[in-house]
This record gives sequence, C-alpha cells and structure tokens, in this order.
Amino acid sequence: DAPRITKPPPLVVEQFRLSLADRPMLQGGFIQSALPALDAARMSETVKTLSSNKNRYYRSSHGVAAANWIADQFRTIGAGRSDVSVELFKHSFEQPSVIATIEGKGPHKNEIVVIGGHEDSINQSAFGSREMPAPGADDNASGVASVPEVYRVLVQTGFKNDRTLMSMTYAGEEVGLLGSQDIANRFRQQKKAVVAVMQLDMTAFPGAGNRVDFMTEFVSADLTRFSQKLMDTYVKTPWATDRCGYACSDHASWTKAGYPSVMPFEATMSTDNKDIHTTRDLISKLDFNHASSFLRLGLSFMAELSSEGGARI
Repeated sequence: DAPRITKPPPLVVEQFRLSLADRPMLQGGFIQSALPALDAARMSETVKTLSSNKNRYYRSSHGVAAANWIADQFRTIGAGRSDVSVELFKHSFEQPSVIATIEGKGPHKNEIVVIGGHEDSINQSAFGSREMPAPGADDNASGVASVPEVYRVLVQTGFKNDRTLMSMTYAGEEVGLLGSQDIANRFRQQKKAVVAVMQLDMTAFPGAGNRVDFMTEFVSADLTRFSQKLMDTYVKTPWATDRCGYACSDHASWTKAGYPSVMPFEATMSTDNKDIHTTRDLISKLDFNHASSFLRLGLSFMAELSSEGGARI
C-alpha cells in the first residue's frame, strides 16, 4: 500500500470533484468531430509491438526498452509542438514510467487531467522474472496502446486545452503499483492539483460482451458517475459496474494520494481474461472493436474535463 499521507489534497481538487454531479457537457462539437479520427488499427499495432518484447518486467532490460519505445511514440506524435513534452520518470528500479504533457493554455492551466495505464508485464508462474516470457498483450499493452492514440488525436487536431493534460504509462504496477505510487505521491508532495485520473488496465478482451465495466472501489464515485455519462453521451456502448475486491490497479495510487480516479475495465472480474500473467496473453485473443469503446471514452474524458468554457478548437 502507499504510505499514509496526512496533508489534505488541494482545495481546488475537492471543489472540482463536488462540481462533477452538475457538470454539463462542454465539448460536444469537438468530440463528435474528433471521434472518427481514433484508429483502433494503430492501437493494434502498438499492442503487437509491445507484446513482441520477451517481457516488460519492471526490473528487466526488456521493460526499460519498452518504456523508451513508448516515450519515442509520444515524442514523434508531438514533434514540432512547443507546448508538448515527454519525460521519463525514474524510480528506484530499472524501468521508468513515461509522462507526456500537453500544457494548459487558460486560467485552469495549473490543474491537471490524467489518463494512464501500466506498461509492465509479468509471468507469475515464478512470481516474476527478468527473462521469463510475458507478452502481456491484454495486461496491459491494450491499456497502454489506448493512451498514445487518445494523445495523438488531441495533438493532431490542434485541440486547445485549458487544463494541462497528461498521458502516463506506469512502471512496476504488477509488483505493487510502484510507478504510479511514486508519481501520485510526488505530485501530492508538490501540491499539484490533479482534478481527474482515468486508469486503463486491460481494454480488449470482451469477456462480458461489448460492454464497459466500471470498478467501484478505490475510485471517486463522482468521477465514475461522470464517466458513465460520457459513455451515454459519446461512446454509446453499454456499461455496468463491478468490484475488484482489492486495490487492483494504478487508480488506487491516485485515490490514496487524495486525487479523484476512475477505472473502466474490459469485463467483469468473473469473465475477465484468464490468460493474463502467462505466456498465453497474446494479441490473437483480443478484440479491437471492443477496445475502441475505451478509445472513445478516453478522448471524451480528456476533452470534456480540459476546460470550464465552451468548445476550444
């Protein structure tokens, strides 16, 4: 678990959370015009590349190489934009996390909206290893691949965000949410106003059919309800709720640090992909039509929460 932190979150974060219940949809024009630009085939190619690594274990050279490759994808997308930056966030272990930032341009530029997913993979037959194969196509190349695709559309459409938008891929999730815990606690110590976080961990195995399931523990109930409104307004895919039963992904790191988070998931826990953490977690098991619901949700989330005004195109 994350170390206990006693300082309260920035007041602006709590005010933002409380305002979510009555928050109107502000970016409908942009979102409807931008949704067709999302490309599930590009996402599939990212999963194919990431899962072709021997593994992405947090203490392996393969995990480091995967993180560097992800950072390069962000850099390529943002090339030529002075308001875009990419950082390798270093930890006490080998694999870095990756943070790509689109700076805010308005009165709320010091507030931050985050979308992320964990980049590491693990073969749990030996409790993890630097050299054991762990393709991790679903867990979690699928979630990671969603993040740069949403980022690409935001960057290439020239979307003008008031708040700062951060796209993150976390190291070391499989061994205790290590990377996200480091980042969330660092942001808390620096009193950064992270108003909303979406975690994408496994998005392409339709165990419960073409439906998105929202986890209900270690999350913000207000942000979850708002995200469900995004589903109804823009994504048009059925949704339901479920429980992990524990702090099952990086959303919990943000929640424990005092920030609102939400976790949409590919299936219920009883119908999820049983091949994760093995050599059988392969791209051949995935459905990118199902994954495209998470692309649409991620883009809607980042755009709608980016400002307090009207459309900013």
